[in-house]
Amino acid sequence: MCWAVPSVVTKIEGGIAWVDPGDGVERPAIIGIEESALQPGDLVMVHAGVIIAKVDLSTLKESVEMWKQMARELAASTGEDPEAAARMIEEEMWRVVKIAEEARAGRRQAVRELA
Repeated sequence: MCWAVPSVVTKIEGGIAWVDPGDGVERPAIIGIEESALQPGDLVMVHAGVIIAKVDLSTLKESVEMWKQMARELAASTGEDPEAAARMIEEEMWRVVKIAEEARAGRRQAVRELA
């Protein structure tokens, strides 16, 4: 199983997309999917610096419970509070969703403003 990070595309330069995973820091990612389907404001999944999928917001929302369960299990295995870990994941996931929604609505600066 691999861990991919939801991120917002902020700009595209050739085969590289600049993405923000929600922390306000843009990072380069190799476009590993059909480039013509990608545009700034899109929500993507990035694994090891490569965009592996474009995600619609409903798909991400459905994935939140799975991510929370993984966070609970990891926290429990390290002696941390499982529910606190799940809350942190949920807050970060919704933060990325909000950034994507605002960026898609034309507020490209939303990525930095929400950092």
